[in-house]
Amino acid sequence: MLGISLILGVIPPLIMYFITKRKNMFYNESSRKALNFHLTIFPFFIISRFFPIWFMFAVLAIETVIIMYAMSRIAFQKPYSYPAIPYIKSGK
Repeated sequence: MLGISLILGVIPPLIMYFITKRKNMFYNESSRKALNFHLTIFPFFIISRFFPIWFMFAVLAIETVIIMYAMSRIAFQKPYSYPAIPYIKSGK
C-alpha cells in the first residue's frame, strides 16, 4: 500500500482504511496513519502550485523519504509513526 501511495497519493490508504475498518486492527491502524499523513501533506502540494517548481519537488522528496522510512520500519517489524495531523482518530 505504501509503495503504491507514492504514485496514487491518498487513494490506496483510503481504500485500505475502508476495507479493513472492522476486520484487522493492525492494517486499519496502518492505513489510518498513512491516510492522516497524506491528508497532512496534500495542502502542501496545493500551495506548491503558487511557488517555484522546486518547492513541489521538495515536498515530493520529503514525502518519499518519510514513506520509504515507514516501509523499512514495517519490513523489520518495528514501530513507526508519521509526522501527521490526526484528522482521523483511532477507533480504540
